[in-house]
Amino acid sequence: MDNKKEYSKNLFDIYSFSHISHGILFYLLFKYLKINFLTGLYLTIILEFLWEMFENTEFIICVYRKDYENYDGDSYLNITGDIIFTIIGYLLASKTIYGSVLFLIISEIILIPYKANFLELSFGSLLKKTNLSSC
Repeated sequence: MDNKKEYSKNLFDIYSFSHISHGILFYLLFKYLKINFLTGLYLTIILEFLWEMFENTEFIICVYRKDYENYDGDSYLNITGDIIFTIIGYLLASKTIYGSVLFLIISEIILIPYKANFLELSFGSLLKKTNLSSC
């Protein structure tokens, strides 16, 4: 993983797996809330789009830069890819809940060394006091 400057610029990158996780978690949440499939899918797309807008604010870019030094935000192509991979996660979970939960567990473990797993990206970087205090 030498060329970190290229991350978040392409349709697919190592962080795409975390967006599949978003889709799986949205599906599980909406299933639990008894929201029908299509409404849940629309909500997933809207929420992921809002997340992408939030993730690309100057504040969040600053926070991420503490752990990912060359991060300068996502390209429009990457944002599109992130939303597509979220949809894929949602569809995967709708077909096989057990398979999608297995994906969550395996991808979290495999991506730990790259700091590209969902928990590290969503909670690790964003909730560290040291990251928040200097932005």
